[in-house]
Amino acid sequence: MLALHGTPGGWDQGLVAGEYLRLNGFRIIAPSRPGYLGTPLSTGRTFAEQGDALAALLDALEIDRIIAFAVSGGGPAGYELAARHPDRVAKLVQVDGVCIPGPIPGGLAGIGVPDALLRAQIWLLAHATEPTLRVLLRLFGSESTAVRSERAAKLAAIPGRTALLEATFRSSLGSARRRQGMKNDFTPFTPAPLERVSCPTLIVHGRSDTAVPPSNAEYAHEHIAGSELYWMDGSHLAFGLEAADTAPAYVLGWLRDEH
Repeated sequence: MLALHGTPGGWDQGLVAGEYLRLNGFRIIAPSRPGYLGTPLSTGRTFAEQGDALAALLDALEIDRIIAFAVSGGGPAGYELAARHPDRVAKLVQVDGVCIPGPIPGGLAGIGVPDALLRAQIWLLAHATEPTLRVLLRLFGSESTAVRSERAAKLAAIPGRTALLEATFRSSLGSARRRQGMKNDFTPFTPAPLERVSCPTLIVHGRSDTAVPPSNAEYAHEHIAGSELYWMDGSHLAFGLEAADTAPAYVLGWLRDEH
């Protein structure tokens, strides 16, 4: 499985995102996209070039076909790989994936720098979990204050519920080595030719996501023949937080052809 990290990110964030799949028998390959953690931006400034670079990576690893698992800002590269090299992608999963251009999402951009803010968020998640979740749900979602407060209280009461979120924040530290890629991810782009995507495709998205609006999922579902759209109740953090009891299990079942 090819794990394509979000914004900001790197190979470390790809491993975090794919860990539950590794524990369920998948072998994870998690490259840093261009501009992140050692991969030069010149490897692929456009998402089309990133799709070609991923195909070249598969060539170098002598892998004919692979499952692509793209998260958030890794969405465009995943869509381009599947569209430009349809014979190389066996299945495509997009979790809150960017698909169409839009305004720079303030919440998503804000977690890139500085590192001090990320370290503070990690500490607060462990020591002031409920109020910190209320803030994060406000930054990354559009639900009402009452809904956010109720949800934060319930989530804070579940042991270990914020572990994935904390790990994701840790994998975003070292912003200087991620800044080029992050800036490039927010450059205006042309959507991938989704009509060319022919592999089975699962699009998973939070209904109240404000970092990557649901219109991204709707656009992809409309343009990819036979794709499945799975809605999560929650924000941009839903897959690992609000919907962590249901969405990851659904993806795993889909990959195993159980749905």
